[in-house]
Amino acid sequence: MSEDLSRISMTLPPDLLAELDEVVAGWDYDSRSGAMRDALRSYLTEYRAETALSGDQRGSVVVQYDHHAGDVTEQVVALQHEFAETVIAVQHVHLSADRCMETLAVDGSGEAIRDLANRLRSLAGVEQVQVAVVDAG
Repeated sequence: MSEDLSRISMTLPPDLLAELDEVVAGWDYDSRSGAMRDALRSYLTEYRAETALSGDQRGSVVVQYDHHAGDVTEQVVALQHEFAETVIAVQHVHLSADRCMETLAVDGSGEAIRDLANRLRSLAGVEQVQVAVVDAG
């Protein structure tokens, strides 16, 4: 191994590992490591963009969650009410018997939108949160 690389270990559930292996094969990566490096770069780019949000923003926060996981549905709704000045509309979609997706239309400060997204991510049962905004100024 090259001296300018560090080795880490990762624990994944079987279904996620199977999907990773499909990506490795489908996109002709030489290894899982190459795919994970690219995935991590994308993740960090998204993180940097979201943490830099400021000023007036408009857009959406999309949340996917397992509605059988504890009281996640109630917690998602409670956050929508807590951020009532920012969340201006909600669309709820049943993806499967276990999975739901909510698209929250948002209008407010980048800081409030970032806080909402982070609070949603922290809920047990939430599997994915995506933020897509444009500067409202």
